[in-house]
Amino acid sequence: MNGELQALIGKQVQVASALDTTTGVVVSADGSALTLRTSELSGYEMGSYAIFQLRLIAYIRVL
Repeated sequence: MNGELQALIGKQVQVASALDTTTGVVVSADGSALTLRTSELSGYEMGSYAIFQLRLIAYIRVL
């Protein structure tokens, strides 16, 4: 599964957990967490990020 998550880096996805659904661009993925850049302004380094523990993710949808 780690290889599949690594392949999503740079792609826009929707991540659903028990608490909410978040849309963003995958910036990193490892064996325990997935990090999304959730800011709407591309090209800017500063923005909002969301980190999800893999065990808490219900699904990941590529947009």
